[in-house]
Amino acid sequence: MRVTDSLLFNNSIRNYRTSSQKLYDVNQQIHSGSKIQQSYQDTSIYIDAMRLNYEITTLEQSIDSSSKAKNFANNIDTTLNSFTSKLDEFKTKLTQAANASNSQTSLDAIANELEAYKKELINLANTSINGQFLFSGSALSTKPISADGTYNGNGQSLTAVVGSGVELTYNVDGKSLFLGKDSDYSKVVSTNVAMYNQTKLYPSVMDASGTDTSSSKVYLTPTDTIRDMIGDTDGDTTNNPNAVFYLSGRDTSGETFSTKIEISSTSSIQDLLDSVGNVYGNTSTNKLVDVSMNARGQIEVKDLTTGKQVLEMNLFGAVDRDAAAGTVGNANQTDVNALLASSNIDIIAFNASNYSTTNSATTISSRADIYNDGVYRIGYELQTTEGSVAKASTLLSDIMPDANNILVGGTPLAIGATTTVQNLMNAIETAYTLSAGSVRIENGQIIADNPTGTLNATLIARNGITPVGGFSIPDAINYTERGFEKDGNELMSNVSQVVKQSSEYATSATKLSEVAGSNTLDGKALNIDYKTLNGISRSATINLSNVGSTVDVDTDNDGTIDASFSILDANGNPTSADNVSYQQLSDIMSMLTAGTIPTNGVPAATSTDLEEYQYAVKTATNSVEVGLDEQGRLSIKDRIASESKIEFSMSDSNAGDYSGTTSAALSFMANDSVTIETPSVNMFEQLDAMIEAVRSGNFRMDSTSSDPRNIGIQNSLAQLDHIADHVEKAHTKIGALSNALTESKTRAETLKVNVVTVQKDIVGIDLAEAYLELTQVSNSYEAMLSAIAKVNSMSLLDYM
Repeated sequence: MRVTDSLLFNNSIRNYRTSSQKLYDVNQQIHSGSKIQQSYQDTSIYIDAMRLNYEITTLEQSIDSSSKAKNFANNIDTTLNSFTSKLDEFKTKLTQAANASNSQTSLDAIANELEAYKKELINLANTSINGQFLFSGSALSTKPISADGTYNGNGQSLTAVVGSGVELTYNVDGKSLFLGKDSDYSKVVSTNVAMYNQTKLYPSVMDASGTDTSSSKVYLTPTDTIRDMIGDTDGDTTNNPNAVFYLSGRDTSGETFSTKIEISSTSSIQDLLDSVGNVYGNTSTNKLVDVSMNARGQIEVKDLTTGKQVLEMNLFGAVDRDAAAGTVGNANQTDVNALLASSNIDIIAFNASNYSTTNSATTISSRADIYNDGVYRIGYELQTTEGSVAKASTLLSDIMPDANNILVGGTPLAIGATTTVQNLMNAIETAYTLSAGSVRIENGQIIADNPTGTLNATLIARNGITPVGGFSIPDAINYTERGFEKDGNELMSNVSQVVKQSSEYATSATKLSEVAGSNTLDGKALNIDYKTLNGISRSATINLSNVGSTVDVDTDNDGTIDASFSILDANGNPTSADNVSYQQLSDIMSMLTAGTIPTNGVPAATSTDLEEYQYAVKTATNSVEVGLDEQGRLSIKDRIASESKIEFSMSDSNAGDYSGTTSAALSFMANDSVTIETPSVNMFEQLDAMIEAVRSGNFRMDSTSSDPRNIGIQNSLAQLDHIADHVEKAHTKIGALSNALTESKTRAETLKVNVVTVQKDIVGIDLAEAYLELTQVSNSYEAMLSAIAKVNSMSLLDYM
């Protein structure tokens, strides 16, 4: 082959370029430390490099996320440390208050210190770091606790992304901390009337032996007899009637019941306790509840299944003092109001409250004071419709606005604009030939003195000749026909609506049937007595039916329906009984109390039923806000006035029915047994109750105190232990989460090191090898240049 100058030149240029590129590439590798600079240089290495870069970036984000989350968790941990310490200080002071030797001045001072501790706890609950509140859930900019202890945050968790598809929680939300539930605690309810042994209290009447005539206050024990509980008119233990105990409430599964227990006077208190347990489902081989009597003669019922909080109880007894031995006489009634119409029926109270009762009894009778000869009590404590205890000067129209006369014996007493309780007492003296001034009123109770004879007085409230509700039902027997508690412009119920299946508190979306203590609400009715925000008295009935639930309204309290409307769902269809929700119930309550109900042609002549319904709801909620609080209790807030005129009572139409065929399915306001322990906590509300117990000097529940349902200092200590345990669980949880975040961060850092190492192995160069290659390439490059130079310098003269 002929070697031409052109061939030599082209070869020289190609070799030059190749060597230059190789020398450049090696220099770039040494400079950058990477095998390739561009993706086209080696696709396999490029793909691996990109994948590893992504892994490193993800790990760096995980490290950063874990670090920030851990700092947040550590701040919570530190705050809970302080919280626990403050609770310990609170308990120390509360224990100090339990000393019976404390004076009222000392108790007030301790209560003030406890109030200061509570404020410090609220401040801790409102801790914020860098503008973010620790205990608001995901609402980081919302201050979690108001000055009154209300929780304003949510129950959402904060999560940190610590890996591909891996998230870790790093907060304790305030809802679970301050309003949470512990599944390892049981609900315990207790009667609040301290029961004394009547034989020890009235030995001169009840002790036939006459060996002990000194009266002493001794609390009942389970070994005492029923006679020791209900008392007796003489010392003969063989001539006593049986007692009837009326028991109602909810069992451990949430089913409601109303039943009666007949028991002889010679039976023991333990026999009564066992009978109560049997009603709740106890058998000889299986106990669902524990029924006991505490040191003050109060009956306690404990749900033995932890985590449940549906248990409720109401208990009272009745004794017909005129009944023959071993019989119950008129003490056995299917309607508790009938107990008031029978003479000489004594009511044995186990529960007491300061809630307003209802004046729905038509007839009352007299009963002898078994320990004071010649003294008779007529009916029970009289109250006005607003809940005030009646006095001699109280107008009868304020007690029984639906009545225009009272039949006293056989003589009617007309109720005019100025007729007072004193006029009624004068009429009693006249009708039953009692001496002037022998009838008086003490703490709302009409008392008559007739030392020389007997008294069988009967009073009937009437409108014309028709009996109407007018006399107050005794506190002890009025279970659920109660008015909501009012404080300024807010009314509150006291019965938490609890879902039977989950034992969680109801929300606005919960259906009434999920809470009701019956299989269905079809055919049930809720009776409502109320005053509107303008103070106008009205009544209504919610008729629950599977063909469509309705509301009937009596706007002038004359017993006739003046307006009626269907309860509509979002699509405008009538709602069946078992589908009515608490939101719909709240809307109804709002419409009634605001005085704004669906009206034909409003807001427009062409409006559909749904548009009329929604307009009424919207208009009403502008004035009256109704809803459920965090513990499932209904609240009514008057948005117009600071001191509301609204009054509200709502009860099942079967309330007070002891026929055995039906029972109240729902309750909203009740004189039930007091809850002294429950799986759920409401931290700041409970602390307030503890402080009030100290301030009022209630060492235990005291039905005679200004706040008869306050649990007292002793029970407060137990509740405080539960709160401390609840906080400790949260503390343990955040500690575990913090440790998990630390491990996650450490793991991510380790993985990052490993990935960087792998990346260097794949993408990085071996410097020694690269320098060796550089030397080789440089030598080759220089040799190539030298060869080219020699070739280029050659001519024909070199061969001559």
